[in-house]
Amino acid sequence: MKVSQHTEQDTAFAPQASPPVGDGNTDLADALKRAYCSLATGNTAELAPLYSEDVYFEDPSHGIQGKAALLERFQHLYSKVDSCNFKFHQTLDTGGEIFLAWTMILRQRGPKSGEVIRVEGASFLKVRNNRIYYHRDYFDLGAFVYENVPMLGSIIKRIKQRLAS
Repeated sequence: MKVSQHTEQDTAFAPQASPPVGDGNTDLADALKRAYCSLATGNTAELAPLYSEDVYFEDPSHGIQGKAALLERFQHLYSKVDSCNFKFHQTLDTGGEIFLAWTMILRQRGPKSGEVIRVEGASFLKVRNNRIYYHRDYFDLGAFVYENVPMLGSIIKRIKQRLAS
């Protein structure tokens, strides 16, 4: 098992062209991290070669079957933000599975244009033939969505403060 740890001071991977994916998952994990940093522009082209045609993607809000549907969803989601960057903190690679711990930092469009949202999360990936066939993202949906809805956000934040005291 290969483990890569990064400190909080590490910078996110700068968007750049992905090299060809090599024989090991470490190359796949690195290519995936670079590709996710280029999503801020709505560019899903770098993701396409990393996923199998039958990939299943799941996060706290929905599940998606198939590469075409996944890339279309990403294109739609990332077209709604001004910028999005990922800071990767840890990578675990067991050969057939990859785990990534990350912070997503995005600047949104719309009524709260320019406001920065930070979400801590993790991705669990299963790999077959050097392609991702299962991708599960774990993150706090409340911190990502509900806390950023004007009225609802302030209510949720007050509830969290009361629970913490």
